[in-house]
Amino acid sequence: MILETLIIVAVIIAILLLFMILIIKNKAITEKIKMFKLKMLLMLRKDEEAKKYALKIVDIYPNNYLAHKFLGELYEKEGKINVALDEYIKVVELKNDEYEMHYKVAQLLQKTDKNEEAIIMLQDLLKMKPDYVDATKLLGSILYDEERFKEAISVYMNGLRYNPADYELYYNLGMTFTRLNDFQKAKEYYKRAAIINSCLYNGQYNLALIAMIQRELDEAERHLQRALQEEELEPMIYFYLAQIALLKDEKEKALHYINLALELDKSLEEKISKQPLFLPIQDRIRIPNEPSRKVKITLSKKERETNKYLEEMYNLVDSLNNGGANKIEEENQLEEIIELENENEKERE
Repeated sequence: MILETLIIVAVIIAILLLFMILIIKNKAITEKIKMFKLKMLLMLRKDEEAKKYALKIVDIYPNNYLAHKFLGELYEKEGKINVALDEYIKVVELKNDEYEMHYKVAQLLQKTDKNEEAIIMLQDLLKMKPDYVDATKLLGSILYDEERFKEAISVYMNGLRYNPADYELYYNLGMTFTRLNDFQKAKEYYKRAAIINSCLYNGQYNLALIAMIQRELDEAERHLQRALQEEELEPMIYFYLAQIALLKDEKEKALHYINLALELDKSLEEKISKQPLFLPIQDRIRIPNEPSRKVKITLSKKERETNKYLEEMYNLVDSLNNGGANKIEEENQLEEIIELENENEKERE
């Protein structure tokens, strides 16, 4: 009797377990079917319908990280960045090895001026996946923007251990060492970047400015000639080529370059008028009547800031330099004064 009872109980338990397994399987199948429908709606670009359906899915299946991910993408597309962030953070919480989501969260945190939170997110991501080069670049860039240059250098250097052929890491190191006024190191990393990517024209421009700061005019001229492929930089390249030509006492060459610079960017007129170096050719410089051409902005904010910093550093060094340019300027001015005095004396005679 007892044995029969035990057998009946065992059978009932087995049936219940089987029933539970079927329910779980059915729930999983239902969830997969719903996700398939959601993907089809997204594929057909029915965004509003897809969003409503995704909200239903996360309500029934709150741990479905893919539904949260799709919701985040839909909200981001609508420009609702903070709501999208909430959905992406849920994805990270539900699936910690979803590295792309860590990166996406960091990007949006930076976009919403939450740099400190973005830094923490990227540091955690790089602990899990140290070879994630995009995360390295973004972290370095945020630290650069925060003017935490030494920390940015440490991040880029660590990135090179896993991605030694990535020219952008060398290029970013060049820009960061520039901001620390370590021009020798900056030069080294710009050159390494240029070896890997010969089309890195802004790197050539920065090398030229460093060479000018160090009064290496021939080297500066070579780098400027190589940088001419970067349309956005053309006016300033010709401006500096004209300066180099004057420093070498090549007035005709300087005149050719400065007129080219003005044809491309008329606003350089003010900059030229403030440079005593241009006095010997001032009266022969052509100021164009036509407005400057519109040039597409291709350089990043970081690149433009670094360029500006180098240009200001060169101007500072140049103004403090008692030899070189100032000496030539003084000699040229003296010659002009003597010539004018001689002419006036002849007229009086």
